[in-house]
Amino acid sequence: MADILVLAFPILILCVPRGAGVFLAGVGVLALVGWRGAGRAWREHAEVLMPLAISVLAFMAVHIASKLYFDVPWNVIDNPSRALLAILTCWVIVRSAPSPGRLWRGITVGLFFALLIVAYQKFALGYERPSAWTQAIAFANMVAALALVGFARPGETRMAHAEAWFNVLCGVMILMLNGTRGAVVALLVTVVPMLMIRYRRFTLRMFLVSVAAVAVLAVGAYLIPGSPVSKRVDQAVTEIQQYEQGDIETSVGVRLKIWHLGMQYFIEHPWTGSGVGQFAHILHNAPFCQQTTSAACVLEHAHNDIVEAASTTGIPGLLTTLGLFLVPVWLFGRALRACRAGGNDQGMSLAVAGMGAVLSSLICGLTQVTMAHQANVVFYAGLIGLLLGLAGLEARATRRLDTRAAAESVPPVGVTRASVSGI
Repeated sequence: MADILVLAFPILILCVPRGAGVFLAGVGVLALVGWRGAGRAWREHAEVLMPLAISVLAFMAVHIASKLYFDVPWNVIDNPSRALLAILTCWVIVRSAPSPGRLWRGITVGLFFALLIVAYQKFALGYERPSAWTQAIAFANMVAALALVGFARPGETRMAHAEAWFNVLCGVMILMLNGTRGAVVALLVTVVPMLMIRYRRFTLRMFLVSVAAVAVLAVGAYLIPGSPVSKRVDQAVTEIQQYEQGDIETSVGVRLKIWHLGMQYFIEHPWTGSGVGQFAHILHNAPFCQQTTSAACVLEHAHNDIVEAASTTGIPGLLTTLGLFLVPVWLFGRALRACRAGGNDQGMSLAVAGMGAVLSSLICGLTQVTMAHQANVVFYAGLIGLLLGLAGLEARATRRLDTRAAAESVPPVGVTRASVSGI
């Protein structure tokens, strides 16, 4: 069941209506089926599960405290509460120990079919920003993260490299059709440092060729006639110029204005913010919005993770929100060091894949709020929990092998190393 769930995760997220809910249900079923060994699994992998649980529970505690302090409806906790899925998914994964190879295969299949779906929606149905059955920006964020995880797949053969680049190519083509600028930037920026894990037998020539390949993808995405990427990039440049001239009634202009209003409110209320889920309250009560009917004044969230967290939940919310990203990075870094010391290529790939997914999510979060869409929250929590569980398993197995090898190299009691070497 765990192998099937890991394989299905990317396909459900990208290609199936309400697939995030299906994955959530699958994790729940797997947790119930494997409950007998859950306690032992937690104890064995506490070094991963405890820091993750602390970061998620601290995030939830701040949001619940904000809800109670400002007496806002309980439904504002709905999306943030789905971050708990990261703990449950990681716990289920370390309990069931599925094959990591299922994830790499599922990502390639998911990205390929997602490309077919968005191409059909674009060219046959005429959708301006095709995104399967998910909100356009959230869908693009998922594609970017999964393409990066797929790029980090282990293997030094030509076929392994070809599949890795196929994942990136599918991701770029999907994002070209979708037109989300932030996700394109996240994918192309993050894939460059990940070249170091893709080509572990590093040579300057290979690195330059790989960077050139990424540059060609970026330039091609812009120069292809009729490309939505070039349209969106040119539009962004124009809108920035309009904002500098005082016209904020554009997509970029509205974002810049609400970020200004949000950070201004944070400076005035640094410890409490306006209350969880109450960013619209900031806009409605801003002098600017009381004097105008700007499109900026009707938005429900900040379109930026940092601004949203700071302005609605203050410094505690900002720190715990950052913890959802930085704690996993620290855990992935620890797993990477353990697997590198033991020569575990698969573990290294999983750890770097996790780092790439977090970095991509951070970049995408500069123009969108992760907690604003249920599918996006479930995706991030599920992916991080899944990768942390798999990387934790590989790191623990590597440490056990190293410990066993060290124990076998110790001479029996009463026999010194000098006498062994003399023999």
